[in-house]
Formats: sequence, C-alpha cells, structure tokens
Amino acid sequence: MSDDSKQPLTQVNPQTMNNEYKKPLPALDGSSTDLHYFDVEQAVNEIEPGAYAKLPFSSKVLCENLVRRCPPEDLTEALSQHIYRKQEVDFPWYPARVVCHDILGQTAFVDLAGLRDAIAAEGGDPAKVNPIVPTQLIVDHSLAVEHAGFEEDAFEKNRAIEERRNEDRFHFINWCQYAFDNVNVVPPGNGIMHQINLEKMSPVVQVVADQDGNAITFPDTLVGTDSHTPMVDALGVISIGVGGLEAESVMLGNPSYMRLPNIVGVELTGKLQEGITGTDLVLAMTEFLREEGVVSAYLEFYGEGARNLTVGDRASISNMTPEYGATAAMFSIDEQTIDYLRLTGRSEQQIKIVEAYAKQVGLWADGLKDAEYERVLHFDLSKVVRNIAGPSRPHARVSTT
Repeated sequence: MSDDSKQPLTQVNPQTMNNEYKKPLPALDGSSTDLHYFDVEQAVNEIEPGAYAKLPFSSKVLCENLVRRCPPEDLTEALSQHIYRKQEVDFPWYPARVVCHDILGQTAFVDLAGLRDAIAAEGGDPAKVNPIVPTQLIVDHSLAVEHAGFEEDAFEKNRAIEERRNEDRFHFINWCQYAFDNVNVVPPGNGIMHQINLEKMSPVVQVVADQDGNAITFPDTLVGTDSHTPMVDALGVISIGVGGLEAESVMLGNPSYMRLPNIVGVELTGKLQEGITGTDLVLAMTEFLREEGVVSAYLEFYGEGARNLTVGDRASISNMTPEYGATAAMFSIDEQTIDYLRLTGRSEQQIKIVEAYAKQVGLWADGLKDAEYERVLHFDLSKVVRNIAGPSRPHARVSTT
C-alpha cells in the first residue's frame, strides 16, 4: 500500500484518540505502511489471556472503539463487559458517521440552526455550531409517485412534482450543506439512503488522522435515522437505527451509551437452490428468526452458507432486521465483501486497506472460528423454497412451491 499514492483520509477533520496500543498497520504482504491501527487483541488479552479469539465480530468492533476512544480510566471495566459477557455497566460507543434521511435529518438541522440563532442573539459566533461527526443527509423520503413507471418520462415528471411540493424543505436542506461543516447532502433522485450507504458511502474501514497527524484505520460504524439502517451490516459495518434526538446527540460528538447486547450466532449451511431469490430467502429467514425470538439481539451470520451468499443477498437479510426484531444483523468481512467493494467502484487502495485491516485484527471470516455466542441458531439455505407474503406481514410466509 505504501508504494501507491498516499491513501486519502476518509474524514477531513482529525479526531482525538488514545495513544496506548497504537501500532503500524502492516500491508497484506507484511511490508510497512504509513497507516496505524489499535491492537485490541493485546488490550483484551492483557485482561484475560486468549479472550480476544473468543469474541464475536460485534464485540471486536465495539472493543476497538473503546480502546481508541474510551477514557483510559474506564477502559478495563468497559472491556470486561465483553470479555466476561457482562451486562452490568453502560459503555460508550462513538459512531464514525451519522446518516439521516430528509424527514428526521431536517428536524435535527432545524435544531442546530435554532441554536445558532440563540448564540448569535447572545453575541456569540454562530458559525461555531457544527456537527462534529460527519453527517450524511440523503433526500429520499419525500417522493410520492404520481406517474407510473410505464408512462413516458415518468421519472422526470415525478421529480418535478417532488421539487414543487418540497421547494422550501429542499432549499433549507441545501443551505445546510453550505452553512454547516461536516455535512454532505445527497440530493433527491439519487436513490434510497440504505442502498446509497451500502454502494457508495461506507468505506468499511475508516482512515482518519489523530491529534498527532497519524493516519489511523478503524472499523466504519454509524447510526442512522431509519429502522432499516442495519442494511449495511452486510459489509461488516455496525449500523444502528436510532431516533432523531440520539442522532443529533451523536452529531455533536457525544457517545451513544449501551450495555452489552445479546449476541446470537446464526450458522448458515447449504446453498440456495437454483432459481431461489433473495426475496425468498429473507421471507423464510424472517419467519425463522421471529419464531426463535431475537428481539434487540445482535445477530452474526457465519458458516459456509454465509460465505456463499453474495453481498446483495446478505444486504437483503440485514435490511429486514426490524421485521424480525433484532438490532443488528452482521456478516463478517470476506472475499464476497472485497468483490462487492470492487464491483461498486471503491478504490483499489481502499480495498487493500479493508482486507489488510480485517485480517490483521481478526474481522476477516477466518479469524472468527473460535467466536462464542450466547446461543447459536442453525438455518439450512438449501431448504428455502419460493415464497410470497402479504403486505406489511413479511413473516406470514406462504410457500408457492
């Protein structure tokens, strides 16, 4: 990686990070790079030898967040929650990004604009009020389809109606992009926020400068103002749906506090039969998981069946997280992830960083063979058949085979 042109940072502003356990990140061939990472394995194993290999994917990511950002005096207690599977102490989580749609995102920025007015009225500098955490606002929730797809120029006609109905809102949203730092607006007509997040926005591994100017690599994580935000879990990115107030708090640099969730393993075996679609799979999976009871759990899909699923099929499963009641539906990083990043136009530099980082810190699928879960569920992909389900009832599956 170091032989290529220098890897651009995935975020502009530097972050204040801890210094202990920071080390150079080796390239895939073992050569040196100008990148660094936090050796979470050392931090965890200093508390309990051999514990890191047993951590699930989600715990490894959350522990990295703690080693990098948690106040040092609280670190041992916070890491111990993961090592000993305790749910006794709230620990901080600092998401790398906030993703909003134009409904809840707009209300958050109205609050920030109001705060600017209040500061200006007191003689302060309103320009100092900005999101600290990079925030991406995607305009996708305001479209009402008035012209069906079979009509000539249906897309252009619907867009014109959308612009006319939402003129004031869109003007304010566009103002936000230029008025606030750390805000990126994706204008209407570009797609659904979850698909854009999956295909374009997530680097999977962030590269951010610390207070000393070192380029630090760490897992991409985010909160989003929509229940289907976990769709990007398919890339190995912890992404949690939250309300507007919590998203606003994270924007301003505050941690999101949590207790260790129940982390449930879902072993996938077999292969999908020929002709079985992602929709067939997610309808069968939703019915299965609702019967198993996974409300509020972090699910981790693994096994040979998971390795055989494309990221598209994984994203279909992760997207349905609210339908079966879980908080997250994670897939580890593997060859399918790398193929997808290349397919969607990520740079070769970034792809190399993702692979090198994941293999170095045990987030590659092969590094999770010893992971331990609260419980393990088993699902055979070869038994999925053609399905349909009624509107608003995806779990009420009816086989058509």
